[in-house]
Amino acid sequence: MAVTSDEVRAVLDRDEPDYEQAAASLGPDALPALQRFVEGGDPNLASKAAYLAGRIGDARAAPILELAAGSPDPAVRAAAAAGAQHLGTEAEAVLVTLVDDDDPAVRKTALKAVPARPSENLMAKLRVLREVEPEPMVREIAATTFERVSREQTSGSSG
Repeated sequence: MAVTSDEVRAVLDRDEPDYEQAAASLGPDALPALQRFVEGGDPNLASKAAYLAGRIGDARAAPILELAAGSPDPAVRAAAAAGAQHLGTEAEAVLVTLVDDDDPAVRKTALKAVPARPSENLMAKLRVLREVEPEPMVREIAATTFERVSREQTSGSSG
């Protein structure tokens, strides 16, 4: 079933879209339209589109999140990080970039989205950020995230 840009726009135009319901009803067929909205330049639509792309949970959403991660608007980059949380390892490159973002809110969102079993590259960034992150709150989140994934790796390797 083809999903039109108008159908996707109707979801994104809501003040508070029901992302879970939208992801289920629109599915991966919405990804091309979502990419166009991320590319479109409207930060409000782009951020909602990026997050919805991630919520769809299809690996084909990863390039859309990468595009959003390169946005000049921090809200769009934060939405890419939040959306990456729903993709897992397919979107890890987005998180590797965004944990080093200039904006502390984007870094915070990216750190909270780190999967239970991150790559060694992302784990190395966590290891450093928990020590050198300039924002105390973000540094605390980096430390908490590092501890969480370290426990997961330890419990997963012994099980």
